[in-house]
Amino acid sequence: MSLQQKTAIVTGSTSGIGEATARALAAEGIRVIVTGRNAERGNRIIEEINANGSEALFVQGDLSDRNMPIRLVDMAQREWGRLDMIVNNAALVCNKPIESVTHGDWDRLFEVNVKAGFFLVQAALPLLRETKGNIVNVSSINGLLNDKNNLVYDVMKAALNHMTRGLAMELRGEGIRVNALLPAGVATPLLDQWLTQALGSAEQAKSIAQELMDAPNVGKPWQIADAVLFLLSDRASWINGAVIPIEGGYSIGHPAAD
Repeated sequence: MSLQQKTAIVTGSTSGIGEATARALAAEGIRVIVTGRNAERGNRIIEEINANGSEALFVQGDLSDRNMPIRLVDMAQREWGRLDMIVNNAALVCNKPIESVTHGDWDRLFEVNVKAGFFLVQAALPLLRETKGNIVNVSSINGLLNDKNNLVYDVMKAALNHMTRGLAMELRGEGIRVNALLPAGVATPLLDQWLTQALGSAEQAKSIAQELMDAPNVGKPWQIADAVLFLLSDRASWINGAVIPIEGGYSIGHPAAD
């Protein structure tokens, strides 16, 4: 798929969809920067990728740190002299009734779920222009369909969808593609966090999450990673500004979708 020796940054890649994506890209010969807050997991992932003959680096950090986008781009330029792809995957959740939502909830989700992705693209533009690179934003079906007690997260994903189309419009003349994938429930630690906030009990959330793992309407991280890989490849060269649900068709019949 013409991906050998290209380079990518995958945010939120120490678990879940991000980890699966980093591993999938590395398996195709893409050099990957893995990033997240958990140094133990991050270092283990890159060690396993490198042991399999691919090339990966880990940058520990939190995307609420406004210097993080520049750090990631500088690492790609310093180590490999190029950057071809960005996967904006990192996200925070907020499951609360509207009476309990705070200014802090809005600020922390906006910082990580929307602004960090924008400023990573902005920092990478000189390199992406050279490679005619492309960007995949991992959004959510919640950007189209609302869930109860999920308003802040839903709004952020809707903003990310709109940002995806806006960036695609702004950058299409330079040959840079920007698309978004909209998963529904996926068996990841983020689902555990969402359930913990909803139920107020980590133990109960873990029990329910285990039951959901094999439910037909819950996806697996590798299924999202496969779609990311396709969008980053030349096989998707005419897909730009697309906001693509990826949830097995389970939103069909949802009242808000009809």
